[in-house]
Amino acid sequence: MAGLAPAIGALLSTTLVLHFNKTNYFLGYVKHFVVFALAATFSGTILQAFLGSAIVLWAGLIPWDIYWTVTLGWWVGDVVGILVFAPLILAWWNKETKIKPNKIKQKLEILDNQFDLKELFFAVTLLIAISYLALIESQPIEYLLLPSLLWSAFRFGAKITTLLVTTTAMVASISTAYRIGFFYKVSQESSSLLLLQLFMGVISITAIVVLSLVAENNRAAAKLQEQVFLKDQAYIQLDQVNKNLEDIIAERTSELVEANREISFLNQQLTTENIRMSSELAVTRRLQEMILPKVKELNSIAELDIVGFMEPADEVGGDYYDVLQKNGKIKIGIGDVTGHGLESGVIMIMVQTAIRALLINGENDPVKFLSTVNHTIYENIQRMNSDKNLSLILMDYRDHALRLSGQHESVIVLRASGDVEIIDTDSLGFPIGLTDDISDFIFEVNIDLELDDVVVLYTDGITEAENTNKQFYGLPRLIELIKQNHQHPVDQIREMIIADVREFIGSGKVYDDITLVVMKRKI
Repeated sequence: MAGLAPAIGALLSTTLVLHFNKTNYFLGYVKHFVVFALAATFSGTILQAFLGSAIVLWAGLIPWDIYWTVTLGWWVGDVVGILVFAPLILAWWNKETKIKPNKIKQKLEILDNQFDLKELFFAVTLLIAISYLALIESQPIEYLLLPSLLWSAFRFGAKITTLLVTTTAMVASISTAYRIGFFYKVSQESSSLLLLQLFMGVISITAIVVLSLVAENNRAAAKLQEQVFLKDQAYIQLDQVNKNLEDIIAERTSELVEANREISFLNQQLTTENIRMSSELAVTRRLQEMILPKVKELNSIAELDIVGFMEPADEVGGDYYDVLQKNGKIKIGIGDVTGHGLESGVIMIMVQTAIRALLINGENDPVKFLSTVNHTIYENIQRMNSDKNLSLILMDYRDHALRLSGQHESVIVLRASGDVEIIDTDSLGFPIGLTDDISDFIFEVNIDLELDDVVVLYTDGITEAENTNKQFYGLPRLIELIKQNHQHPVDQIREMIIADVREFIGSGKVYDDITLVVMKRKI
């Protein structure tokens, strides 16, 4: 039980000492030593002094009236012990510190190690002489030991200074223990060893503070020398660069002239290629526009009012829509080829051609119709060595009903009563051109239309249009706009939707083709 308090205090103090040595090497910085000293003074040593004195008091070894005196002496002794012996141990056995091993540290070590052995001999001799007079002959000149220790801090580095401080403290303690010297004399007069303890603490703190100051000054001097060295090196390199600059400029000028000739030639080729590509794109776009349904064709459909809109994001779009009428059959389609540009535009034209050919051939079965379109497009895509595919839905209108098959965006149905129906097409088909046979994935749904019911088809260029805040236009906004305007003619509904989308995008970039089909049953 008696050893418990010293053990706890020693453990706490040791933990703090090791912590500060690992995180902030206190022998190299004054502020780190101050933190270390405070931690050593007001941590485990206080606990050890209070508990230890209490145990001694409880054991009856001391009376209560001297408890605080014993506690003070105990505490001061423990603190001084840490301040004297911890720097010695850490200076001689510390292998690594948190100071980075750079050039500054190397120069600092060189400065620490550069001293004259004669100076060391003189300093040690002076220290021995003063120690003899003060600690043996009882002369009151004990604090004259400080100049020698400070001299060591300035000249001989951490290891020698901490060794001299510890040696001096031990000599003072041993002489007092043998009842000789100034401190024994004072202890006889005051019945206290507090002066000895304070002396040991003062010389240790003073020497280590000066030692830390010297280390910081040496570090600053080494850093300044390094900066001067780097500056000199920079001047030397600059002179060398200046000597070679004219040759380099002449060489680079010759290279630039040659490169400029090559660039001019390539630019001419690129201009020619751009003109050719622009012509091809213009032709493809013109073909797309030519095969879109004309107003006259749409107006000839007696049962439905139908209007369409398609605007590509680039010169050539990848969206598809068509309205075909043959032998009393009305076929409506909308699709979206992945990406946009020349390749997507060509695939869109192929889709339109395949659908028209099947319609003319009289194919009515939706599974066979879509399967044949898919197989045709798949074969062409493989020949093109392309990775494109498209979403596509087809509708047949007959007897006031739409027969819908294929996979694309949702179909919006706005009833004349104002009710909204959303037809999800994900389960009605499969992407066209992704595989050679999709017949097992094709299904059909019927949509009965009453008089003035509105059906809207669209591509994701509308719902995924972005404004300048990177927000999507979205399906809810499109539905709400149609709901508010479904009483209007289909051409007005189309214009309101396109105007609202453009207003939403504002000054933002149009990333995808915008395609829209609006139809209303009129008889």
